[in-house]
Amino acid sequence: MVQMRKWQLLLKLDGVESQASYRRIVEGLVSAIIDGRLSPGTLLPGTREMARLLDVNRKTVILAYEEAITKGWLVSEPRRGTFVSAQLATAPGARSEPQSFALELQAQPAVAYFAQNDQMTALQHRPEVLFFDNGACDHRLLPQALLHRYYRRALRSSFASNTVRHGSEGTSYELRKALAEMLRNNRSLAVGAEHICLTQGVQMSLYLTASALLKPGDVVLVERLSYPPAWEIFRKLGARLVTVDMDSEGCRVDHIEELCRVHNVRMIYVTPHHQFPTTVSLHAERRQHLLALARQHDFCVIEEDYDHEYHFDGRPYAPLASDSAQRHVIYIGSLSKSLGSTYRCSYVVAPTDVIEVLNRNAALVLGQGDAVTQQMLADLINNGELKKHLRRVTKEYRLRRETLQACLLEGFGERISIREPEGGLALWVRFEAGIDVDQLVQRALEHGLVVRSGRLFSPVDEAENALRLGFASLNREELREAARRLVRAAHQLQ
Repeated sequence: MVQMRKWQLLLKLDGVESQASYRRIVEGLVSAIIDGRLSPGTLLPGTREMARLLDVNRKTVILAYEEAITKGWLVSEPRRGTFVSAQLATAPGARSEPQSFALELQAQPAVAYFAQNDQMTALQHRPEVLFFDNGACDHRLLPQALLHRYYRRALRSSFASNTVRHGSEGTSYELRKALAEMLRNNRSLAVGAEHICLTQGVQMSLYLTASALLKPGDVVLVERLSYPPAWEIFRKLGARLVTVDMDSEGCRVDHIEELCRVHNVRMIYVTPHHQFPTTVSLHAERRQHLLALARQHDFCVIEEDYDHEYHFDGRPYAPLASDSAQRHVIYIGSLSKSLGSTYRCSYVVAPTDVIEVLNRNAALVLGQGDAVTQQMLADLINNGELKKHLRRVTKEYRLRRETLQACLLEGFGERISIREPEGGLALWVRFEAGIDVDQLVQRALEHGLVVRSGRLFSPVDEAENALRLGFASLNREELREAARRLVRAAHQLQ
């Protein structure tokens, strides 16, 4: 930073050392003009004096002035000198405060769930803070050496075949084919590569699917407790949300039937394998009833199966989409719970006419996919490495679930009830009326523990005296400490 004594101007020359000196001078001048420290029409020092003030060669200053003149920031007038262009509208102090956008933006409703996401992001740099998330996997358990090897192999292959340059249609097909085989073998879905659309996350899958089906005013059914990004997507698309009651066995399909008599239902969004957030698995008779209602009333069922791969007790239910007679279900899955959020791979499974529409819409916002990552993921699935990894970590996650359950029961006793899920990576813990969960969440922050209140999962902002506690991303000692902090926070409420 250099001060030009006569003009009392701080010229910022901080930058990359390898950058040419004249370029740094140009950027310093432009920054001063934009910030309002150099107003239109201001006379600059001559090249000799500027070179002396900046301690650089005069030729460097000449080059800088010439480039700034070429780009319209400065003008040179014979026998008078070099001036800031009078055509610029910037006035002194005009950029002292951040400027708002010139055009009116659409109103964005505040959503508490996303506000807490921002809070969690802000606290991530503090190592002493522990997080009960929604049920993410533990990145520390990923087979790092294996992933490095597969990525390097995919990278070499992509460069050799030139798929990086020409797009990823080939690798997309390979990944879709691998996913189709996995879904046929593990989830009884009779699908091929042509039935799969790849996306970069479940929320993108939901948005693409909903935008292809919904018109403003369409009625969408969501469960009384549900995944906030999903119902916010539906609202953003102009849908009218109607909530479906739940009981100890999950979504009440008899209530869906009642709602279908009152409303022209276009879509229902459900997570039947491990209901989000309560973890309940929807029983077979309710599943069949739901599919029958979809046929009778001609509405679409969006089935999100976010953590099918983690099942601890017995055999998991086959997805709704596996019913060979159904024509109304669109199935959404992801590899994020298997390999972590770093690998942004979600997929939509649907009839080919739906997939054609989704692929066209995805091309508008996504363009070319990541050929290297697609090849890597296909190889991990085809060679059985993903299955081996899931078998290893599922054992550890079961132990973590048991650890957290034991710690919570020891600390809270009969003041809580815990639904032991058949699978998944989170517990749903309900508290007695004497413990206000909304207050408990705030107290827990004071003890370095971040957790979401049950209220955040309600589309109509109803109080829910329960917590969803993801246990997989914390090791067993971290779970014990997190439970202790939660208990200490609860004691402060008494």
